Amino acid sequence: MKKLWVLLKNHFAEDFSWPYYLSLMTFLAVGMVANYFLEIETSIDRLNGKPVRILYYFALYGVAYFGGFALMVLFRKQQALLKNKPFWLLALAGLLILSFDSGFPFLTQILEWWHTDIHVYTWTYSVAVNAVSVLLVGIPLLVVYWLFPISRGSGYGLITPGYDPKPYVMLLLLMVPVITAASFTPEFIDFYPTYKSNSASEVLNTPKWLPMAVYEFFYGLDFFNLELLFRGFMVIGLSHVMGKEAIVPMVTTYCFLHFGKPVGEQISSIVGGYILGVIAFYTRGIWGGVIIHIGIGWLMELAAYLQRI
Repeated sequence: MKKLWVLLKNHFAEDFSWPYYLSLMTFLAVGMVANYFLEIETSIDRLNGKPVRILYYFALYGVAYFGGFALMVLFRKQQALLKNKPFWLLALAGLLILSFDSGFPFLTQILEWWHTDIHVYTWTYSVAVNAVSVLLVGIPLLVVYWLFPISRGSGYGLITPGYDPKPYVMLLLLMVPVITAASFTPEFIDFYPTYKSNSASEVLNTPKWLPMAVYEFFYGLDFFNLELLFRGFMVIGLSHVMGKEAIVPMVTTYCFLHFGKPVGEQISSIVGGYILGVIAFYTRGIWGGVIIHIGIGWLMELAAYLQRI
């Protein structure tokens, strides 16, 4: 725990400057306000099943990533990156993977092809979205890993000899009172739990808890995908060409990814993304972030369930 605190404190002390960080906060605030009034993410999400949705997500995340990147170049004097071909190839590859995963248009057709029972369609779709995401993120990252040896490092944070999970479990425990307090807010109650009751257990003739458990498993697995892509690839992978400056564009993109969720969660994604990015960069691993991310996700679900008892 102390080691993580030292990492964060030292990085912040070295990296912080008022003009740089204020410009980043302004950029993110403008993006959040624009999305609130224009409903950008909601409009894109309504294009479900249409391939053009991928292009819209690519444009949204491109603004987020290259907006953060432009501010980093300006304030950190990293103009050399503008002519760095590996950076552009890796950054665009990451954005394409993220956009294809977010806007994957064929799931509805796949479920129709399987003749999914209408009474379990909502549950099946919710599970399938997260299950398919494992393939949509994992397979392309394997291709990038093979094509670009410069990005490999510690296997995008998956290879971490001597890994100690205790500090991350302690951090997770510190989040319990925060999540408990948040669970009483109307915005939280309206959004969570993400699993909504349906007739899946009756149709499938299973105990009521089983469809929920299956959904929550794949819901948690999706957080692993996020850590692999955002902290494993966008930070650890790109750090081989950007150094620690890979953290900020990842954070701005991570914030935009949370558009459509409660405002408090959008703001916390900035802080959480920053912290997890710093930890991933210096430890060269993502497993701590996986523990924290999945743990917080499941704790929020649990808090929402308890609110409904």
